[in-house]
Amino acid sequence: MTKLTYLVVLLAFLSSCTSLRVKKAFHSTSLPKQFSGVLIEEVATGNIVFTYQADQFFMPASNMKLATMLLAKRNLSDSIPSFKYHETADTLFFWGTGDPSLMHPHLKGDALLKKLQASNKVLVYADDASQVKALGDGWAWDDYNDDYSAEISLLPLYNNQISVQKKEGVWQISPKRFSQDIRITKQKEVLRARDSNHLDLPDTTAYPKQAIPFMTSVELTARLLADTLQKSIVTQTRAIPAAAKIHYAGLVDSLLVPMMYTSDNQIAEQLLYLIAAKRGWSGPTAKIIEQLKKENSVVADLRWVDGSGLSRYNLVRPTDMIQILRELENEVPMEKLKVLLPQSGRSGTMRNVKLQHGTAWAKSGSFGNTYDLSGFYQNAKGNMYRFSILSNLANRSVAASKADVITLLNALR
Repeated sequence: MTKLTYLVVLLAFLSSCTSLRVKKAFHSTSLPKQFSGVLIEEVATGNIVFTYQADQFFMPASNMKLATMLLAKRNLSDSIPSFKYHETADTLFFWGTGDPSLMHPHLKGDALLKKLQASNKVLVYADDASQVKALGDGWAWDDYNDDYSAEISLLPLYNNQISVQKKEGVWQISPKRFSQDIRITKQKEVLRARDSNHLDLPDTTAYPKQAIPFMTSVELTARLLADTLQKSIVTQTRAIPAAAKIHYAGLVDSLLVPMMYTSDNQIAEQLLYLIAAKRGWSGPTAKIIEQLKKENSVVADLRWVDGSGLSRYNLVRPTDMIQILRELENEVPMEKLKVLLPQSGRSGTMRNVKLQHGTAWAKSGSFGNTYDLSGFYQNAKGNMYRFSILSNLANRSVAASKADVITLLNALR
């Protein structure tokens, strides 16, 4: 037997041992007893280590953000298309592109503010509200008060959220405009009315910082800008002329990192609008996704309805997630992917994923009865794997499903 033949036989034997170990680990968990799909393959060879119902469709939850990141990388340059504008002799017309960084509490984008502040012309905000749908199809209606359910808009400000906190007996509300419609009640938490931006605040001496999504509109956006600039902003729906320019500011990766690390749904949704702005398309979200599916075979067969995965209408197969991971490798060097994806035991939503024998860089996704994880795993020997583990319809806690997923990854040692 030659050395090469011996090496091939040895690698095949080791791969077989790994497959048997993963299979045994899988059947030791509750994953086979709920609706689960798994596909694990070696990065170097593409050989399948383990597969189970990998061609069935599952709700991906925030694993959908991997597709959003892939298409953002394909369609956007390094810089964010921040806003569109057109100037005449006496007027500056401007339109939103979906850039979520403007006045964001962490990203702190200010490109549009600088442009408007420097102008002596009449300022006209010209967006068409019909080009956007504020809430995604399949979103839970009663999530409107939760920070992960911020509305989608063409010109998001402050992450489309109100920040509330009570310190030393004084309520601090930002933006201040929202302090004009409040009521003190006996309830224990801050609640926004479902059909308005009225806030009910608890009668308490202190309250931790909380972010509440607000209801967006073209008129409210103009008023918030005017409050900040101390300048008048006129609203007037107007088609974007061919002569309009795109102003670029900030790095696209500055959006991808919080989308992946903290699973920021609003950034994920707005990335689709940034793609549309760059390509000259119009919304709402369904129209943008339709265009992307026509051009990208990797998402063509998915049931894809939003950028974040917040919708329970999304349906994806583990085979699709693995192909998305392969395509990401083609778009982004692996060392860069390891920066963009949260790392097990160290960062973001993977901080509490503790692995015994290796490291994972992956996107998690969860809501009631669902825990999904897709990404890359490197064992202690340096062997790299792509994996997608989607678990739905579990009549138990998300934490229990998560523990089973970790058990499966640990078997790749």
